[in-house]
Amino acid sequence: MAPQISAQEKENRASIRKTIKNIKQNITVCKRLIPQRPNTYIAKIAGLLYDLGYLYWMHLDDMASAEKMFLQALEYFEKYRGQKKEMVSLKIKTMEYLVRIYNRTDRLELSEQMLLRILEQQRQLAQKCWWIYLENVAITQWQLGNLYVDMERFQEAEQMYLTALETRTEFEDEDPDRYRPATAQCQRSLGRLYEFYLHDPVRAATYYRLAEQ
Repeated sequence: MAPQISAQEKENRASIRKTIKNIKQNITVCKRLIPQRPNTYIAKIAGLLYDLGYLYWMHLDDMASAEKMFLQALEYFEKYRGQKKEMVSLKIKTMEYLVRIYNRTDRLELSEQMLLRILEQQRQLAQKCWWIYLENVAITQWQLGNLYVDMERFQEAEQMYLTALETRTEFEDEDPDRYRPATAQCQRSLGRLYEFYLHDPVRAATYYRLAEQ
Protein backbone atom coordinates (compact mmCIF):
# COMPACT_ATOMS: atom_id res chain seq x y z
CA MET A 1 0.00 0.00 0.00
CA ALA A 2 1.40 3.39 -1.01
CA PRO A 3 2.26 5.71 1.91
CA GLN A 4 -0.18 8.52 2.65
CA ILE A 5 0.94 11.97 1.53
CA SER A 6 -0.07 14.81 3.82
CA ALA A 7 -1.79 17.93 2.56
CA GLN A 8 1.33 19.94 3.41
CA GLU A 9 3.51 17.56 1.40
CA LYS A 10 1.17 17.80 -1.56
CA GLU A 11 1.33 21.58 -1.34
CA ASN A 12 5.12 21.50 -1.15
CA ARG A 13 5.38 19.23 -4.19
CA ALA A 14 3.00 21.43 -6.16
CA SER A 15 5.20 24.41 -5.31
CA ILE A 16 8.34 22.56 -6.41
CA ARG A 17 6.72 21.54 -9.69
CA LYS A 18 5.74 25.15 -10.32
CA THR A 19 9.34 26.19 -9.67
CA ILE A 20 10.54 23.51 -12.08
CA LYS A 21 8.15 24.75 -14.75
CA ASN A 22 9.44 28.31 -14.32
CA ILE A 23 13.06 27.19 -14.53
CA LYS A 24 12.38 25.27 -17.73
CA GLN A 25 10.75 28.36 -19.25
CA ASN A 26 13.79 30.40 -18.24
CA ILE A 27 16.08 27.84 -19.90
CA THR A 28 14.07 28.12 -23.14
CA VAL A 29 14.55 31.89 -23.14
CA CYS A 30 18.27 31.59 -22.38
CA LYS A 31 18.81 29.14 -25.24
CA ARG A 32 17.42 31.69 -27.69
CA LEU A 33 19.84 34.30 -26.34
CA ILE A 34 23.03 32.17 -26.57
CA PRO A 35 24.10 33.63 -29.98
CA GLN A 36 24.09 37.13 -28.50
CA ARG A 37 26.16 36.42 -25.36
CA PRO A 38 27.36 32.79 -25.41
CA ASN A 39 29.30 32.61 -22.15
CA THR A 40 26.64 34.47 -20.17
CA TYR A 41 23.76 32.27 -21.24
CA ILE A 42 25.62 28.98 -21.44
CA ALA A 43 26.67 29.54 -17.80
CA LYS A 44 23.09 30.48 -16.89
CA ILE A 45 21.65 27.35 -18.51
CA ALA A 46 24.22 25.10 -16.85
CA GLY A 47 23.33 26.51 -13.44
CA LEU A 48 19.59 26.22 -14.06
CA LEU A 49 19.90 22.61 -15.18
CA TYR A 50 21.91 21.88 -12.04
CA ASP A 51 19.11 23.45 -9.99
CA LEU A 52 16.57 21.24 -11.77
CA GLY A 53 18.59 18.13 -11.01
CA TYR A 54 18.77 19.09 -7.35
CA LEU A 55 15.04 19.80 -7.14
CA TYR A 56 14.08 16.54 -8.84
CA TRP A 57 16.26 14.45 -6.54
CA MET A 58 16.12 16.19 -3.18
CA HIS A 59 12.53 17.40 -3.27
CA LEU A 60 10.68 14.97 -5.55
CA ASP A 61 12.84 11.86 -5.08
CA ASP A 62 12.99 11.46 -8.87
CA MET A 63 16.50 10.21 -9.55
CA ALA A 64 15.84 9.44 -13.23
CA SER A 65 14.86 13.04 -13.97
CA ALA A 66 17.68 14.31 -11.76
CA GLU A 67 20.23 12.26 -13.69
CA LYS A 68 18.89 13.61 -16.98
CA MET A 69 19.17 17.22 -15.78
CA PHE A 70 22.64 16.77 -14.30
CA LEU A 71 23.90 15.21 -17.55
CA GLN A 72 22.46 18.08 -19.55
CA ALA A 73 24.04 20.55 -17.14
CA LEU A 74 27.38 18.83 -17.62
CA GLU A 75 27.10 19.28 -21.39
CA TYR A 76 26.71 23.04 -20.90
CA PHE A 77 29.55 23.20 -18.40
CA GLU A 78 31.75 21.58 -21.06
CA LYS A 79 30.66 24.23 -23.60
CA TYR A 80 31.46 27.14 -21.30
CA ARG A 81 34.57 29.12 -22.32
CA GLY A 82 34.39 32.00 -19.85
CA GLN A 83 36.46 32.76 -16.77
CA LYS A 84 33.99 32.37 -13.90
CA LYS A 85 35.77 30.27 -11.27
CA GLU A 86 32.51 29.18 -9.65
CA MET A 87 31.60 27.34 -12.84
CA VAL A 88 34.34 24.78 -12.20
CA SER A 89 33.13 24.16 -8.66
CA LEU A 90 29.53 23.74 -9.82
CA LYS A 91 30.65 21.39 -12.59
CA ILE A 92 32.43 19.21 -10.03
CA LYS A 93 29.34 19.25 -7.78
CA THR A 94 27.25 18.12 -10.74
CA MET A 95 29.58 15.19 -11.37
CA GLU A 96 29.57 14.31 -7.66
CA TYR A 97 25.78 14.10 -7.69
CA LEU A 98 25.97 11.82 -10.72
CA VAL A 99 28.42 9.57 -8.87
CA ARG A 100 25.92 9.30 -6.02
CA ILE A 101 23.13 8.43 -8.44
CA TYR A 102 25.25 5.81 -10.21
CA ASN A 103 26.32 4.28 -6.90
CA ARG A 104 22.73 4.05 -5.67
CA THR A 105 21.61 2.44 -8.91
CA ASP A 106 24.56 0.01 -8.99
CA ARG A 107 26.10 1.40 -12.17
CA LEU A 108 29.64 1.30 -10.88
CA GLU A 109 31.35 1.57 -14.27
CA LEU A 110 29.64 4.94 -14.77
CA SER A 111 30.69 5.95 -11.26
CA GLU A 112 34.27 5.16 -12.17
CA GLN A 113 34.10 7.22 -15.36
CA MET A 114 32.67 10.20 -13.50
CA LEU A 115 35.15 9.96 -10.62
CA LEU A 116 38.01 9.92 -13.09
CA ARG A 117 36.62 13.06 -14.71
CA ILE A 118 36.36 14.69 -11.30
CA LEU A 119 39.93 13.67 -10.50
CA GLU A 120 41.25 15.21 -13.70
CA GLN A 121 39.42 18.47 -12.99
CA GLN A 122 40.74 18.57 -9.43
CA ARG A 123 44.29 17.91 -10.58
CA GLN A 124 44.07 20.88 -12.92
CA LEU A 125 42.88 23.07 -10.05
CA ALA A 126 45.60 21.74 -7.73
CA GLN A 127 48.30 22.73 -10.22
CA LYS A 128 47.25 26.34 -9.67
CA CYS A 129 46.29 26.27 -5.97
CA TRP A 130 47.58 23.09 -4.35
CA TRP A 131 46.89 24.34 -0.81
CA ILE A 132 43.18 24.51 -1.62
CA TYR A 133 42.56 21.62 -4.00
CA LEU A 134 45.17 18.92 -3.38
CA GLU A 135 43.18 17.49 -0.47
CA ASN A 136 40.22 17.03 -2.85
CA VAL A 137 42.51 15.09 -5.19
CA ALA A 138 43.45 12.73 -2.35
CA ILE A 139 39.81 12.30 -1.29
CA THR A 140 38.75 11.37 -4.83
CA GLN A 141 41.64 8.92 -5.12
CA TRP A 142 40.47 7.29 -1.88
CA GLN A 143 36.89 7.16 -3.20
CA LEU A 144 38.15 5.45 -6.35
CA GLY A 145 39.93 2.93 -4.15
CA ASN A 146 36.67 2.21 -2.34
CA LEU A 147 34.87 1.87 -5.66
CA TYR A 148 37.44 -0.60 -6.98
CA VAL A 149 36.96 -2.71 -3.84
CA ASP A 150 33.22 -2.78 -4.55
CA MET A 151 33.99 -3.77 -8.14
CA GLU A 152 36.37 -6.50 -6.89
CA ARG A 153 39.30 -4.90 -8.71
CA PHE A 154 41.55 -5.27 -5.73
CA GLN A 155 44.93 -4.56 -7.33
CA GLU A 156 43.61 -1.28 -8.68
CA ALA A 157 42.14 -0.48 -5.28
CA GLU A 158 45.53 -1.05 -3.69
CA GLN A 159 47.23 1.24 -6.17
CA MET A 160 44.64 3.98 -5.71
CA TYR A 161 44.86 3.87 -1.91
CA LEU A 162 48.65 4.06 -2.10
CA THR A 163 48.41 6.95 -4.53
CA ALA A 164 46.01 8.76 -2.19
CA LEU A 165 48.43 8.32 0.71
CA GLU A 166 51.29 9.60 -1.43
CA THR A 167 49.24 12.64 -2.37
CA ARG A 168 48.47 13.30 1.29
CA THR A 169 52.18 13.44 2.15
CA GLU A 170 52.38 16.59 0.00
CA PHE A 171 50.17 18.63 2.33
CA GLU A 172 49.55 16.79 5.60
CA ASP A 173 52.39 18.54 7.46
CA GLU A 174 50.75 21.91 6.80
CA ASP A 175 48.09 21.12 9.42
CA PRO A 176 48.32 17.62 10.93
CA ASP A 177 45.33 18.14 13.23
CA ARG A 178 43.14 18.84 10.22
CA TYR A 179 44.51 16.32 7.74
CA ARG A 180 45.70 13.39 9.87
CA PRO A 181 42.24 11.81 10.52
CA ALA A 182 41.55 11.37 6.79
CA THR A 183 45.05 9.94 6.27
CA ALA A 184 44.38 7.41 9.05
CA GLN A 185 41.07 6.52 7.41
CA CYS A 186 42.84 5.80 4.13
CA GLN A 187 45.43 3.69 5.96
CA ARG A 188 42.64 1.68 7.60
CA SER A 189 41.01 1.17 4.19
CA LEU A 190 44.29 -0.18 2.88
CA GLY A 191 44.66 -2.38 5.96
CA ARG A 192 41.21 -3.89 5.39
CA LEU A 193 42.04 -4.46 1.73
CA TYR A 194 45.17 -6.38 2.65
CA GLU A 195 43.43 -8.32 5.44
CA PHE A 196 40.19 -9.37 3.77
CA TYR A 197 40.84 -9.32 0.03
CA LEU A 198 44.57 -9.56 -0.73
CA HIS A 199 45.24 -11.89 2.24
CA ASP A 200 48.44 -10.18 3.30
CA PRO A 201 48.29 -10.03 7.13
CA VAL A 202 51.75 -8.47 7.45
CA ARG A 203 50.90 -5.46 5.32
CA ALA A 204 47.47 -5.25 6.91
CA ALA A 205 49.05 -5.01 10.35
CA THR A 206 51.48 -2.37 9.09
CA TYR A 207 48.75 -0.05 7.86
CA TYR A 208 46.52 -0.63 10.90
CA ARG A 209 49.50 0.35 13.05
CA LEU A 210 50.20 3.45 10.97
CA ALA A 211 46.56 4.49 11.30
CA GLU A 212 46.88 4.46 15.10
CA GLN A 213 49.98 6.63 15.25
